[in-house]
This record gives sequence, C-alpha cells and structure tokens, in this order.
Amino acid sequence: MVPDVKLQQLRYFVLVAELKSYHAAAERAARTQPAISLAIRELEHRLGETLFERGNKTELTPYGRHCYPHAKALLEHYGRVVDQMALAAEKRIGRASIACVPSFASQLLPRILDAFASRYPDVQLSVEDDTAHNVQRRVLQQRVDFGVASQWELDPNLDFQPLLQDQMGLVCRRDHPLARIDRALAWADLAGHTLITNGTVRLLDGTPAQHAMAGAQFSVSNIISLLATLRAGIGVTALPELALADDDPELCFLPLSAPHVEREIGLLTPRRQSLSPAAAALRDTILELQAGNRDPGQASPSGTD
Repeated sequence: MVPDVKLQQLRYFVLVAELKSYHAAAERAARTQPAISLAIRELEHRLGETLFERGNKTELTPYGRHCYPHAKALLEHYGRVVDQMALAAEKRIGRASIACVPSFASQLLPRILDAFASRYPDVQLSVEDDTAHNVQRRVLQQRVDFGVASQWELDPNLDFQPLLQDQMGLVCRRDHPLARIDRALAWADLAGHTLITNGTVRLLDGTPAQHAMAGAQFSVSNIISLLATLRAGIGVTALPELALADDDPELCFLPLSAPHVEREIGLLTPRRQSLSPAAAALRDTILELQAGNRDPGQASPSGTD
C-alpha cells in the first residue's frame, strides 16, 4: 500500500536536508519550527523509516539520503507542472484548432488571427477550411476545438451561436450578359444560361428558388476550382456574398431577389464540453471582432458549403 504522503511534508524534508537547520527551514517556509518538526515526524511515521539521525536531527540517515533526490525531483516536477498549468490558464501557452468555411477563412479570419496572435503570441493555432458539412463533422469528431459554418443539420451534441447573415446571389464574369442588366436580378433570370452548381446551392432547398439551379450542367464543390471555372467564362453560379472578394478583377457578385435567400454563419461548439483556455480565447476574439462588423457586405463570411 502506497503511504499517504503530503507534498508539503516532502517540501519541509527537502528544506531541512538542504539548509541543515530546522530553524532556517522554518524561516524559509514561513512556518514555526515545531510545525516543521511535526510535519517531518509525521512523514517518517507514514514512510515507516527515519529520515534524520536521532542524535543529529539535521543529518540524513542512509534512508534519508536515498529519499532526498527523489523528493527533490518530485518537487521540481510539480513546480514545472503547476507553471505549465498556470501559463495555459493565462493563455500564454497552449493550442487552439478551428475549422471553418472557406470564405470566412479568407475574408474575415485573417484579421481575427492577427488580433489573436498579438494578444496571445505563444499560443499555437491550427486552421482548416472545408465545407459546412465537413466542418460540423470535424467538430463532432473532436478533430478541432470548434467550427465556424452554417448549421448543416441539427445535432443534439452541438451548440450553434449565430454570428452573421450572408446573402445568396449570382457570381459571374464582369462581361457576362447578366452582369450588364440594369435592374435588380431575380432567380428566374438565370434560366437559359450555363449554370454551375456547388455545395451552397443546398441553401435554396425549400425556397421558391429551389429549381433555379436544377438544370445546372456542371457541379464544382471546391471554391478555388469553382472560381477558376467562372473566370474561364464557362458559366455562372449562385454563392453567398463573401465567397467572392470585393476587389476581384474578373468576377462580380450580383444580389438575387424573388426570393431573398441568405444563410446564417455561426460558431459550432461541442455541447456540454468546455473549450480549452486557448480555444475559448480564440472563440471570444471571434465574437468580439465580429460584433463590431455587422454590415452584410462586410460581416457575412461564407464559403462554398
């Protein structure tokens, strides 16, 4: 049976062994000398062996000499562990991982990461971008701390905290005939044009615009490949607004109405499970910076699902 030894008893034992004085050890520990003596006697009782010679109470016994380096090593390890725990609690060390849809990663996340890195320079960050479905799956599988995406489907193991709304619209080349129409566009205007579907088109399900992309000739899920296909002039697609940078030289975003369709982007976090201090700090940074950026054109991260 392992003796029930207290850490404080070991600390007093090491102090007396090093200082060779109960009085000096008591001063160092800010305790009375009788308290130090009592603690060491209790330690010897629990161990079943004496640590100091009875004729010379500051001289280690052979057993005491055996125990001293082990006790000292344990105290030093304990100190390192507590230091690491304190640093993690202060977000001075640690790791945080996030998965998010591509447009949030490209349009809004850089500013957030810059602010976070300035506040917590020693925290290691990992960022993955993926479809909304895969972001949700990564959070559920605990492959990342949390995610930023639309809610692919309701799940009792996830909490969803809304961040912003993102309008769906047409993305096409700036010289496309639809881009030259001098009025607000409707989903019906897409009829007769070469259409490219993508993951976010599922946002149309259950809306009057559901059939607008039904006759798409192409399907491209990767956002980089999709934008390259659009730049080649092969067709047009429907995307959330922030899937496309405002300063894109070749492509443009045109809002579509009748009906107005948008998606909600938010934080996906595991339900009934706390985030690490580093991950919680990253979540709070996102919430803080996003709270001051609510304009639909600025604060609506989106990416192909």
